[in-house]
Amino acid sequence: MPPGELVRPGPDAATTDVVFREKGGSRGQAVLVALASVVWVPFVFGGAGLVIILLMVGFGAGFAKALLVAGLFAAAASLIAGPVVAARELRHVRRVQFAPARTPARLRFVRAGRPGPWLPIADLAGIHLHESIVEPSKGHSPPAHRTLFVIMAIGGGHVMQADDPAPTDALRLKQDLHALLSAVGIPVELETSRRRWPEPPSERLPSGSAHVAAIVTNTSSGGPGSGNAGGTSGGM
Repeated sequence: MPPGELVRPGPDAATTDVVFREKGGSRGQAVLVALASVVWVPFVFGGAGLVIILLMVGFGAGFAKALLVAGLFAAAASLIAGPVVAARELRHVRRVQFAPARTPARLRFVRAGRPGPWLPIADLAGIHLHESIVEPSKGHSPPAHRTLFVIMAIGGGHVMQADDPAPTDALRLKQDLHALLSAVGIPVELETSRRRWPEPPSERLPSGSAHVAAIVTNTSSGGPGSGNAGGTSGGM
């Protein structure tokens, strides 16, 4: 499949899938996702622990005591934050499956672990694609930044929102979803918002020292407000 194409045939060709993240749907994948999501947590709090050591040593505490306090902080914070981070990653929808592949009558959400239950296609009220583009100011970096959110409104007021990390063509995604779901009456909408990075300060504005020098030059040359403008001649 071309890079960034989200709508693809399912693994067994019996479904059409909207793929936000690869794989998923098994206990083994759930374990890998959970482990990968918590590996970086001790490193984050380890950095905070280093700051604690520097501060404590700077205020006169012994290095051994500072190291103990920092270690306890990093361990406790990791134990608390690790499961929260893992649970959040496990809740992310990795793909949405529609079956049958041609004219869907049901759908289900696949996370890292076991796939969710099949829902009737009538429960899907619609799909809203929101594309946000931040463009660079003229002649300046940073480059354009783009975010795409896929929002699926499910019956009963539940809304599933997934962010797309791949460089997907939002218009192509809308067209693919429309081709898949138009026969069953599911509307697909695309909204695109654009804004620019703030303009950087003009480099041509005079600096403070240049502005002061201009005032001094103007005064000494007999400009407006100088004493020379009203002087008298030396003749009698």
